[in-house]
Amino acid sequence: MLEARVAKLESDVSYIRRDVDELRTDVKSINKNMIVALERLDSIKENLSKKPSTDVVDKKITDAKLAVLLGVPGIIAIGTGIYKLIQHFF
Repeated sequence: MLEARVAKLESDVSYIRRDVDELRTDVKSINKNMIVALERLDSIKENLSKKPSTDVVDKKITDAKLAVLLGVPGIIAIGTGIYKLIQHFF
């Protein structure tokens, strides 16, 4: 009876050993994948830190709108002045 129990335990231990070996392989694979993921996250963080903030972008848009609002009437005024000069002399 004792020999049968020992044989069962040996069989169970061999299955446990096989499962542990598979787990080791899986853990190594997960570890490699985590390293790659962390490197990519660091790269993303670095790229995001180089991007301008929302406030900076909003300010640049506001500045561009102001330039257009002031520039267009100026161009129209210059064009009108040139037209009047041409009309006056010809």
